Amino acid sequence: ECNLLCFVHRSGSVRNHWTEIYSFVESLAEKFISPMLRMSFIVFSSRGTTIMKLTENRQAIRRGLDILQYEVPGGDTFMHEGFKRANEQIYHETYGGVRTASVIIALTDGELQDVQFYYAEQEANRARSFGAIVYCVGVKDFNETQLSTIADSIDHVFPVTGGFYALRGTIDSILKKSCIEILAAEPSSVCAGESFQVVVRGNGFYHARNIDQVLCSFKLNDSLTISK
Repeated sequence: ECNLLCFVHRSGSVRNHWTEIYSFVESLAEKFISPMLRMSFIVFSSRGTTIMKLTENRQAIRRGLDILQYEVPGGDTFMHEGFKRANEQIYHETYGGVRTASVIIALTDGELQDVQFYYAEQEANRARSFGAIVYCVGVKDFNETQLSTIADSIDHVFPVTGGFYALRGTIDSILKKSCIEILAAEPSSVCAGESFQVVVRGNGFYHARNIDQVLCSFKLNDSLTISK
Protein backbone atom coordinates (compact mmCIF):
# COMPACT_ATOMS: atom_id res chain seq x y z
CA GLU A 1 0.00 0.00 0.00
CA CYS A 2 1.02 3.60 -0.57
CA ASN A 3 -0.41 6.96 0.45
CA LEU A 4 -0.02 9.77 -2.09
CA LEU A 5 -0.75 13.23 -0.70
CA CYS A 6 -0.79 15.88 -3.39
CA PHE A 7 -0.99 19.50 -2.30
CA VAL A 8 -0.93 22.49 -4.61
CA HIS A 9 -0.49 26.23 -4.38
CA ARG A 10 -3.80 28.13 -4.50
CA SER A 11 -2.72 31.73 -3.81
CA GLY A 12 -3.62 34.75 -5.92
CA SER A 13 -0.50 34.34 -8.07
CA VAL A 14 -1.99 31.27 -9.80
CA ARG A 15 -5.40 32.83 -10.43
CA ASN A 16 -4.93 32.73 -14.20
CA HIS A 17 -3.41 29.26 -14.22
CA TRP A 18 -5.75 27.21 -12.04
CA THR A 19 -6.96 25.21 -15.04
CA GLU A 20 -3.41 24.00 -15.71
CA ILE A 21 -2.85 23.14 -12.05
CA TYR A 22 -6.12 21.23 -11.86
CA SER A 23 -5.30 19.39 -15.09
CA PHE A 24 -1.94 18.38 -13.60
CA VAL A 25 -3.58 16.87 -10.50
CA GLU A 26 -6.29 15.17 -12.56
CA SER A 27 -3.70 13.58 -14.85
CA LEU A 28 -1.71 12.44 -11.84
CA ALA A 29 -4.79 10.80 -10.34
CA GLU A 30 -5.61 9.07 -13.62
CA LYS A 31 -2.08 7.74 -14.10
CA PHE A 32 -1.84 6.12 -10.67
CA ILE A 33 -4.04 3.09 -11.17
CA SER A 34 -2.99 0.70 -8.39
CA PRO A 35 -5.95 -0.38 -6.21
CA MET A 36 -3.49 -0.35 -3.27
CA LEU A 37 -2.86 3.38 -3.67
CA ARG A 38 -4.71 5.95 -1.59
CA MET A 39 -4.77 9.61 -2.55
CA SER A 40 -5.44 12.92 -0.82
CA PHE A 41 -5.85 16.40 -2.35
CA ILE A 42 -4.83 19.49 -0.38
CA VAL A 43 -4.60 23.17 -1.31
CA PHE A 44 -2.65 25.92 0.44
CA SER A 45 -2.60 29.70 0.35
CA SER A 46 -2.98 31.71 3.58
CA ARG A 47 -4.18 28.44 5.13
CA GLY A 48 -4.26 24.79 4.18
CA THR A 49 -7.45 22.96 3.25
CA THR A 50 -7.93 19.22 2.77
CA ILE A 51 -10.14 18.85 -0.28
CA MET A 52 -10.20 15.05 -0.04
CA LYS A 53 -8.84 12.83 2.72
CA LEU A 54 -6.88 9.69 1.91
CA THR A 55 -8.98 7.21 -0.03
CA GLU A 56 -8.53 4.47 -2.62
CA ASN A 57 -12.16 4.74 -3.75
CA ARG A 58 -12.10 5.89 -7.37
CA GLN A 59 -15.56 7.47 -7.15
CA ALA A 60 -14.48 9.48 -4.11
CA ILE A 61 -11.32 10.53 -5.97
CA ARG A 62 -13.46 11.71 -8.87
CA ARG A 63 -15.63 13.73 -6.48
CA GLY A 64 -12.49 15.20 -4.93
CA LEU A 65 -11.27 16.27 -8.35
CA ASP A 66 -14.63 17.89 -9.10
CA ILE A 67 -14.36 19.95 -5.90
CA LEU A 68 -10.74 20.85 -6.64
CA GLN A 69 -11.63 22.06 -10.12
CA TYR A 70 -13.84 24.84 -8.77
CA GLU A 71 -11.51 26.13 -6.06
CA VAL A 72 -10.98 29.91 -6.31
CA PRO A 73 -7.31 30.97 -5.94
CA GLY A 74 -6.49 33.77 -3.51
CA GLY A 75 -4.34 34.55 -0.50
CA ASP A 76 -0.66 34.14 0.38
CA THR A 77 1.93 31.38 -0.10
CA PHE A 78 2.07 29.55 3.22
CA MET A 79 3.41 26.23 1.99
CA HIS A 80 3.78 24.92 5.54
CA GLU A 81 -0.01 25.04 5.91
CA GLY A 82 -0.28 22.43 3.16
CA PHE A 83 2.31 20.28 4.91
CA LYS A 84 0.34 20.55 8.15
CA ARG A 85 -2.78 19.10 6.53
CA ALA A 86 -0.71 16.28 5.02
CA ASN A 87 1.08 15.58 8.30
CA GLU A 88 -2.21 15.35 10.18
CA GLN A 89 -3.25 12.45 7.98
CA ILE A 90 0.14 10.72 8.03
CA TYR A 91 0.35 11.06 11.82
CA HIS A 92 -3.14 9.58 12.20
CA GLU A 93 -2.14 6.62 10.00
CA THR A 94 1.25 6.04 11.64
CA TYR A 95 0.13 6.22 15.25
CA GLY A 96 -3.11 4.45 14.51
CA GLY A 97 -1.05 1.34 13.90
CA VAL A 98 -1.17 1.45 10.09
CA ARG A 99 2.36 1.29 8.64
CA THR A 100 1.97 2.54 5.08
CA ALA A 101 4.49 4.27 2.84
CA SER A 102 3.55 7.92 2.35
CA VAL A 103 4.62 10.21 -0.48
CA ILE A 104 4.00 13.96 -0.54
CA ILE A 105 4.00 15.85 -3.84
CA ALA A 106 3.98 19.61 -3.25
CA LEU A 107 3.48 22.05 -6.12
CA THR A 108 4.32 25.72 -5.80
CA ASP A 109 5.29 28.71 -7.92
CA GLY A 110 7.53 31.63 -7.07
CA GLU A 111 10.00 32.07 -4.24
CA LEU A 112 9.11 31.70 -0.58
CA GLN A 113 9.89 34.53 1.81
CA ASP A 114 12.41 33.66 4.54
CA VAL A 115 9.79 32.99 7.22
CA GLN A 116 7.63 30.99 4.78
CA PHE A 117 10.64 28.91 3.79
CA TYR A 118 11.62 28.32 7.43
CA TYR A 119 8.21 26.95 8.41
CA ALA A 120 7.89 24.90 5.20
CA GLU A 121 11.23 23.23 5.92
CA GLN A 122 10.17 22.52 9.52
CA GLU A 123 6.93 20.84 8.43
CA ALA A 124 8.69 18.90 5.66
CA ASN A 125 11.15 17.56 8.24
CA ARG A 126 8.20 16.61 10.43
CA ALA A 127 6.71 14.66 7.52
CA ARG A 128 10.02 12.85 7.09
CA SER A 129 10.05 12.01 10.80
CA PHE A 130 6.78 10.15 10.14
CA GLY A 131 8.50 8.23 7.33
CA ALA A 132 7.13 10.22 4.39
CA ILE A 133 9.09 10.92 1.21
CA VAL A 134 8.77 14.54 0.03
CA TYR A 135 8.84 15.68 -3.60
CA CYS A 136 8.46 19.25 -4.83
CA VAL A 137 7.25 20.52 -8.20
CA GLY A 138 8.44 24.05 -8.95
CA VAL A 139 6.89 26.18 -11.67
CA LYS A 140 7.35 29.76 -12.86
CA ASP A 141 9.77 31.78 -10.63
CA PHE A 142 10.51 29.05 -8.09
CA ASN A 143 13.72 28.89 -6.06
CA GLU A 144 15.31 25.51 -6.72
CA THR A 145 17.62 25.78 -3.70
CA GLN A 146 14.62 26.28 -1.42
CA LEU A 147 12.73 23.37 -2.95
CA SER A 148 15.72 21.01 -2.77
CA THR A 149 15.90 21.76 0.97
CA ILE A 150 12.18 21.21 1.48
CA ALA A 151 12.18 18.02 -0.62
CA ASP A 152 14.27 15.00 0.37
CA SER A 153 17.04 16.05 -2.05
CA ILE A 154 17.67 17.84 -5.34
CA ASP A 155 16.70 14.56 -7.04
CA HIS A 156 13.27 14.90 -5.46
CA VAL A 157 12.60 18.24 -7.18
CA PHE A 158 10.79 18.47 -10.51
CA PRO A 159 11.60 21.86 -12.09
CA VAL A 160 9.03 22.98 -14.67
CA THR A 161 10.84 25.63 -16.70
CA GLY A 162 8.24 25.88 -19.44
CA GLY A 163 5.59 27.51 -17.24
CA PHE A 164 2.21 26.20 -16.14
CA TYR A 165 1.38 24.79 -19.58
CA ALA A 166 4.35 22.42 -19.26
CA LEU A 167 3.15 20.89 -15.97
CA ARG A 168 1.64 17.82 -17.58
CA GLY A 169 5.02 16.98 -19.07
CA THR A 170 6.33 16.08 -15.61
CA ILE A 171 3.67 13.44 -14.92
CA ASP A 172 5.60 10.43 -16.21
CA SER A 173 8.75 11.41 -14.30
CA ILE A 174 6.74 11.77 -11.09
CA LEU A 175 5.03 8.44 -11.74
CA LYS A 176 8.35 6.62 -12.08
CA LYS A 177 9.97 8.24 -9.05
CA SER A 178 7.28 8.47 -6.40
CA CYS A 179 5.08 5.64 -5.13
CA ILE A 180 6.22 2.06 -5.39
CA GLU A 181 3.64 0.55 -7.69
CA ILE A 182 3.61 -3.11 -8.80
CA LEU A 183 2.28 -3.39 -12.34
CA ALA A 184 3.12 -7.02 -13.17
CA ALA A 185 4.62 -10.21 -11.74
CA GLU A 186 6.11 -13.00 -13.86
CA PRO A 187 5.70 -15.90 -14.37
CA SER A 188 1.93 -15.97 -14.13
CA SER A 189 1.87 -19.75 -13.63
CA VAL A 190 4.36 -22.51 -12.70
CA CYS A 191 4.37 -26.27 -12.33
CA ALA A 192 4.08 -27.76 -8.84
CA GLY A 193 7.45 -28.74 -7.40
CA GLU A 194 9.37 -26.66 -9.93
CA SER A 195 11.81 -23.98 -8.75
CA PHE A 196 11.35 -20.57 -10.33
CA GLN A 197 12.32 -16.93 -10.00
CA VAL A 198 9.71 -14.20 -9.58
CA VAL A 199 10.21 -10.98 -11.54
CA VAL A 200 8.22 -8.00 -10.25
CA ARG A 201 7.82 -4.99 -12.55
CA GLY A 202 6.58 -1.55 -11.63
CA ASN A 203 7.53 1.97 -10.63
CA GLY A 204 9.51 3.52 -7.79
CA PHE A 205 11.58 0.55 -6.59
CA TYR A 206 14.90 2.39 -6.72
CA HIS A 207 13.68 5.46 -4.86
CA ALA A 208 13.16 3.88 -1.46
CA ARG A 209 15.50 5.37 1.15
CA ASN A 210 17.16 1.99 1.71
CA ILE A 211 16.66 -0.67 -0.97
CA ASP A 212 18.00 -3.35 1.40
CA GLN A 213 14.97 -2.77 3.62
CA VAL A 214 12.40 -3.30 0.85
CA LEU A 215 10.18 -6.26 1.71
CA CYS A 216 7.87 -8.03 -0.74
CA SER A 217 5.06 -10.24 0.56
CA PHE A 218 3.66 -12.99 -1.65
CA LYS A 219 0.26 -14.35 -0.67
CA LEU A 220 0.06 -17.90 -2.00
CA ASN A 221 -3.27 -18.83 -0.45
CA ASP A 222 -5.53 -17.83 2.44
CA SER A 223 -3.11 -19.19 5.04
CA LEU A 224 0.39 -18.87 3.51
CA THR A 225 2.25 -15.60 2.97
CA ILE A 226 5.98 -15.49 2.17
CA SER A 227 8.03 -12.32 2.70
CA LYS A 228 11.34 -11.79 0.88
